[in-house]
Amino acid sequence: MTNEMKRNFDNHGLLTLEALDDLKEKGYKYLQVQGFTQDHHPEYIAPCYLMLVPKKIMESGKNKMDIYEDISGETIIDWAKKGDDENLHLFLAKAE
Repeated sequence: MTNEMKRNFDNHGLLTLEALDDLKEKGYKYLQVQGFTQDHHPEYIAPCYLMLVPKKIMESGKNKMDIYEDISGETIIDWAKKGDDENLHLFLAKAE
């Protein structure tokens, strides 16, 4: 686990519409989607939970390719409205 992932695990909150609005006001435009198993190993096929990491810009380059969603996108808004379900938990990493 990288130091950034460890920091996200230690410092996160709930995904809410209010939290998204606060991030937008601070200039964040994207959420990097990181999927994990229950024991914190990366997993994107059948994750136990998703950590959404706020980003102001999408990092580019072949080695930096990740999954990003627009912070105002329909999927993110739906997730914030619905919250967790039994099969998938959603967390929002604190912005730096």
